[in-house]
Amino acid sequence: MSTPAIFIRSQRQLRAMRFLAIGFFATLAVHAAEPSTAEFFFHDGDRAMILGDSITQQHLYSTLVESYVVSRYPDWKITFRNTGWSGDTMNLRTRKGLDVGFDRDLKPLSPTAVTIDFGMNDARAGADGAAVYVDNARKLAGKFAAIGARIAFVTSSPEEKYQDGQPAGSAYNNMLRKYSDGLRQVAAEKNLPFIDQLNPMIKVIEDGRSAGVLSKMEGGLRLVPDAVHPSIDGHMIMAATILKGLNAPALVSSVEINAVSGAVKSSKATVTAVKTGGTLSFTRMDACMPWPVPAEIATVLKVPGFAPFDELSVYTLKVTGLTAASYEVAADGKSFGSYTGAQLAAGVNLAAAAFRALPEVKALYDAIIAKNALFYTRWRQVQVVEIPDWVPSEAVEQGRVKRLAELDAELVKAEANVNSLRAPKAHQWTVSPAL
Repeated sequence: MSTPAIFIRSQRQLRAMRFLAIGFFATLAVHAAEPSTAEFFFHDGDRAMILGDSITQQHLYSTLVESYVVSRYPDWKITFRNTGWSGDTMNLRTRKGLDVGFDRDLKPLSPTAVTIDFGMNDARAGADGAAVYVDNARKLAGKFAAIGARIAFVTSSPEEKYQDGQPAGSAYNNMLRKYSDGLRQVAAEKNLPFIDQLNPMIKVIEDGRSAGVLSKMEGGLRLVPDAVHPSIDGHMIMAATILKGLNAPALVSSVEINAVSGAVKSSKATVTAVKTGGTLSFTRMDACMPWPVPAEIATVLKVPGFAPFDELSVYTLKVTGLTAASYEVAADGKSFGSYTGAQLAAGVNLAAAAFRALPEVKALYDAIIAKNALFYTRWRQVQVVEIPDWVPSEAVEQGRVKRLAELDAELVKAEANVNSLRAPKAHQWTVSPAL
C-alpha cells in the first residue's frame, strides 16, 4: 500500500513518522473496554473525530476504524477527521494549549463523536505528572461536553523493547499503566467509554514472541519498529481493540447453501440464481461489505489468539452436501482461496481475503486514504501554518483563504467519492472442485 505524503517535512515529524520510511490485566486483555452502553459508539449522522498524538497522526488505526464504520453502515451519513498531531498531549501542548488548540483545531469541526488517545508523551513526565494528565483529561472532556460531543477515552499503545522482565520488553509500559489507571477514573466519574488498548497490545506482543512470530531479541521483527510508533500490523491491534471497546458488531453477512438441493439460508445477504452440479454457482448481494483490511497486514494475524475478523468481520459461506475433497471459492473469477469440503460444511469466514477478492473493498480503502490526506493538507499545511513576521501578511492571508476554498471543494469531492464506493455490489460466486 502506498502511504500518502501527508506530513509537514520537519525533522521531528519525520522521526515521529518513521514508519513512512520503512487476574486484572489478564481480564483486560480479553475484555479491553468498559463502554457505558451496549450500543455502538458511532451513530448515523455523526461527525467523527480521531484525536491523538503522532501515533494517531500516522493515519493507520484511524483509517482502519473509519473503513470499518463506513463499510459496515453504507447508508449512514457519517464523516471522519483525523486530528492527530506529533508530540501532542492531553493538554494539547503542540496546539498552544487546551484553550487555543481546542478553539482553533477541534471546535470548528463540530464533532459529535470523538476518540481521545493521549498518553505516550504525557507519561514522560513520570509519576509526578499523572495527576496533571488526569486533570487535563477532565478539562478536555468538559470542553467536548460543552459543544455536545460524545467522547471515548483510549489509553496509549505500548512501547516495544527488549528489557528483561518488563511488559512487552519496556519498563516505560509500567508508567503508561499508571496513567491508564488515572484515565480510567476520569471515564468512570463522567460515565464515558474507556478503552484499554495498552494491555491487549502488550499481550499480543508477548504472545507473538512466545509463538516465534515476533522476535525475542533486539533487531528482529516487532510490531513497533522504533519502540513507539507501531507498524500497520500494530495499528491493526489498536483498531480492533478500539472497535471492540466501542461495541462494534461482528456480523457482515452469512450464507448457507445445500449443494444438492440448492436450498439457501442467509442473513444480511440475498442469494439468487443458484445452480447445483459439479460446480456450485450463485449470485450473492450483501447488505454491506467486509471490513477493508489491507493484505499487507499479515504478521499480527499469525499471533495465536488474535482473531480480529472472527470478532469484527464475520463474512461467512457454508456449503453442505459437497462430495469432493477440496474446493476453490471465487467471486467473479477472483479467488477467496481453497477449502476442504469439511471446512465449507462447517462454514468459513472469508473476510480476510475480501481485500484481494472484491475490488470494491480495496477501492473504498484507497479512497479513504486519499480523502484523509487531503484533509491533512488543508489543516496542517495551509490552515495552521505560521508565517514569519517578515513576510507581508496581507498577501499571505489572501492566498491562504483562496487555497482553503480550493481544498474545501476538493474535500467535498473526495468525501463524495468515498460515499459512492460504500455500497456493496452483487457478485457471481462459484464453489468448484479443486484440480
